[in-house]
Amino acid sequence: MMQKASRVVLVASLALSMAACSSETDTPGAAPDSSGVTTVPADSPPPAASEPAAGVDKAAVERVAQRFADAANAGDEDGVRSTFAPNAQFDSVGRIYPSRDAIMDRFLIPEVLHAGGRYKVVGSRWNGERYIVDYEFSTGGGGSEVFYYDYLIRDGVIHDVVGRYN
Repeated sequence: MMQKASRVVLVASLALSMAACSSETDTPGAAPDSSGVTTVPADSPPPAASEPAAGVDKAAVERVAQRFADAANAGDEDGVRSTFAPNAQFDSVGRIYPSRDAIMDRFLIPEVLHAGGRYKVVGSRWNGERYIVDYEFSTGGGGSEVFYYDYLIRDGVIHDVVGRYN
């Protein structure tokens, strides 16, 4: 029974990863809103832990994720922007941002950088080529939440992120 449950989690994780990497969505009823953001269901469990896939430069990938958090914590818009590929995608709890500009302009600048948000790493793990980081996020207004970002980082930049609450 445990193997079947693990397979279900793996299949769900792969499906979400594939959906986040696609420039179109196959989710019925999911369509971009007036700002170009697509909303899809976001009720998946965190991917299972593993070692990085063969050939993945673990240290380089981890440095990019840390560079992102450091730049965000410093409120450095240019620094955050430089961590993303131009065609990067970000699935933030079902809201799909289809490019670096959309990620920055419609999500990270208003909801993180201008909110005085701070990322605190509380855990990390690997799922094949994807590096998953658990964060405790606090806002300048005193609110906080715990979630993870499931990163696909290649060639020194982030190409895809799936963000979900733990």
